[in-house]
Amino acid sequence: MKQVVFIALCLVLSACSVTKEQGGTASLAACQVIYDAGSSGTRLSIYQQTSAGWVKHRGPRNSALADPVRGNRKKTMADAEALTDSIVAALADIRGDGPLNKNGDPKWLAFDWQSQCRFDSVAVYATAGMRLAEKSNPADSEYLWEMLNRKLSAALGMAVTTRTLTGFEEGLFAWLAARETQQDEHFGIAEMGGASAQISFPCAECEAARQVKVQGSGLAMVSYSFLGMGQDEAWKRQPDHSQCKRGVGLNNSGWLVADCSDDIDIPDLIGRQVRGYVEQADVHRWLLAGAFGYSRSTDIDDFCRGNLDSGYRPKTSCFRAVYQPYFLNSLGVPMGSQLSGADWTLGAAICTVNDCLAKAGPPECQWSAYGCME
Repeated sequence: MKQVVFIALCLVLSACSVTKEQGGTASLAACQVIYDAGSSGTRLSIYQQTSAGWVKHRGPRNSALADPVRGNRKKTMADAEALTDSIVAALADIRGDGPLNKNGDPKWLAFDWQSQCRFDSVAVYATAGMRLAEKSNPADSEYLWEMLNRKLSAALGMAVTTRTLTGFEEGLFAWLAARETQQDEHFGIAEMGGASAQISFPCAECEAARQVKVQGSGLAMVSYSFLGMGQDEAWKRQPDHSQCKRGVGLNNSGWLVADCSDDIDIPDLIGRQVRGYVEQADVHRWLLAGAFGYSRSTDIDDFCRGNLDSGYRPKTSCFRAVYQPYFLNSLGVPMGSQLSGADWTLGAAICTVNDCLAKAGPPECQWSAYGCME
């Protein structure tokens, strides 16, 4: 039955054969397909290049690609077959409206890419969740990547990219996405996810900078990703949850923020080296993306001294309220910086079109003793 289903998907998704039958691809818009295989889920996006700029078509969200390898959310490697099938099927699903969410709106809007797009590139890029998976179980990770690449390339009839981003790439892509709405390059961006946090900024004088191409010109960029320092993984590492739990200050009028933050482990490397680079950089302003975009100045009062329901993982709401500003302070980035809705997947599409990493040197996958997995 699985083989029958997969063959049916291949027939539906074979864009190359369909567009040829329709008379070629010359009249179709160039599109870049990016799957964001994050630590909490895998989301499809199709970026369409138009005369007015990039148009994003957001598609279905599936389970996290790393879950079968890491054993998260009750997944095992026995679920790898079904998960990879569902990721491939997302390209068929996006051609119709998604199911309704709790507000009565469709989870995604239909985009008939077969009649509007020429796929110039298709990529599944994983982030910190898969870095952790490759670090702990490289054999199963490689098996999963090979399975997904085989299915997706067969379904589309073209070569596809399926791999884990380096930390440098993840931070840079977020910066490139933000650059689209900035008047110059004199800014930095800090981003937080569940499994890692990133910082990226231009710095001509920094030893750690790499040359990248941005809007046709060379630019020296510093870009770091801190594995295990996203808000979810940091909570797992916190040795004493009692001083960071939701409503901790309700029955303890003497509770202080330091009671929670004193146990937060920020390696000295960040405090010394990265903060030093931040001080060297010609950065006039900072942007905050990812989980930082959901923070508010009242969070500590609401979730630590009070017992409000955050609506998102309320158990860790007080810890997040303390951890996020503590982390930013360790980098020398103001917590009150401008919020940004930049999505690193746009930066990945821009980088693919502009070959932004042509002079950046080979990727470095420090988390994996086996090197970068393709």
